[in-house]
Amino acid sequence: MYARVNTIFGPKDRVEAGITQIEGPDRAAVEAASGNRGLTTMVDREAAVIIAISYWDEPERSSEAELTRARQNAVAAAGGDLVAENHVLTLEERASIPAPGATVRLVRAQIAPSHSATGLTYLRDEVLPPLRATPGFHHAQILAEQKCGHALLVTTWQDENHAARADAILDRLRSDALHRAHLTLLNIETYTLVRDAADTRVITRA
Repeated sequence: MYARVNTIFGPKDRVEAGITQIEGPDRAAVEAASGNRGLTTMVDREAAVIIAISYWDEPERSSEAELTRARQNAVAAAGGDLVAENHVLTLEERASIPAPGATVRLVRAQIAPSHSATGLTYLRDEVLPPLRATPGFHHAQILAEQKCGHALLVTTWQDENHAARADAILDRLRSDALHRAHLTLLNIETYTLVRDAADTRVITRA
């Protein structure tokens, strides 16, 4: 499965307008598009950052004209700028479907190009198991650039207190990840879940 990560940076007083646009006509357009497997949205209201991750059976489908217009409408509503990234969903772990308002942690990772397989394996075998075993865990996924070198670890938690326990696990693994897998775990970003893709049961359809 493929994922398009759209990040909108704008002023604080336009955040809610941006969310309303995405969760209204834009979500309808995305979920009605051929090949779509769902849309997850999250927000950092303090930093005025909105992230919308759409999932696709083919990467080209996310670039259709109607979807381009939807992204433009969201950017206009939020009064901001858009950064778009294309990734492959390399792994997903789901314990439950999180409700709106859940805490999302996003960790950007850099992997040495010559060690891409090793880095992704480390995320799968060394990072995800202790996170999955932490109370309050809902969902995790690893998104990697097709050429690798850059990956996203996205985890969803019941609340901030449970997410903070996971932060400690990541902090303990930073030096080991770099030493064993040439994997650099960058800063932890915090978002509030607006809506999870699985909440619409689109991502799990055949």
